Amino acid sequence: METYIRTRVDNVLKSQFETILQDCGLSVSAALRMFAENVVRNEGLPFEITRKPSARLRESMRQTEELMAQGRPGFENVGELIAGMNNGE
Repeated sequence: METYIRTRVDNVLKSQFETILQDCGLSVSAALRMFAENVVRNEGLPFEITRKPSARLRESMRQTEELMAQGRPGFENVGELIAGMNNGE
């Protein structure tokens, strides 16, 4: 049986919250459901969703840009990547 959770928030906070969730591809309901499921699964506050790239992702992006600037080959899909690895590229 489904139930509803209602909460009151400031209009500005709600608007900012919805904008960020939209950038992440989530609705308010989906985000709150994910949050509740993860709180239960982890028995505590579980995760961070942000539209800013993590430090690890930023480093990967920097390395990719560096490889592209050096003229290293790019790959359109995983199959091309694996083939390139097998061919020593």
